[in-house]
Amino acid sequence: MKIQPIFKKTQKPQPNFGYSHYLKTMYKRGLLPQVKRGFYGEIITSKTVSLEHLNTISNGGKTELKNLVLAHKIPNNKRGDKPLKDFINLKAMANYLEQFKNIKVNGFDGNKYIALILETVGRILNT
Repeated sequence: MKIQPIFKKTQKPQPNFGYSHYLKTMYKRGLLPQVKRGFYGEIITSKTVSLEHLNTISNGGKTELKNLVLAHKIPNNKRGDKPLKDFINLKAMANYLEQFKNIKVNGFDGNKYIALILETVGRILNT
């Protein structure tokens, strides 16, 4: 007797590191409807969104707002722990941050988030 698998393998499994943060939770709950593109410029959905650490965990980065952006899973996985300078596209980053302008929802201030991300990226690229 041949046993058939219960689940069909539809796509290559992606690593899940279990990082959670209210930024991603707000996005998945539809509280950031104006956010359509991730940090690298790709269209993101609740199924493809992931948290990208600007300064990677392996380089001492923390899972905190000033170090996190929303990104599509594919470029996030492609980057892995490689340097941000090798993957950043300044136009895509500017478009990503523009989506957060003047957002105020559930204790989240989009303008402060923009300033935090610009500060973090500046620090990473200048070191």
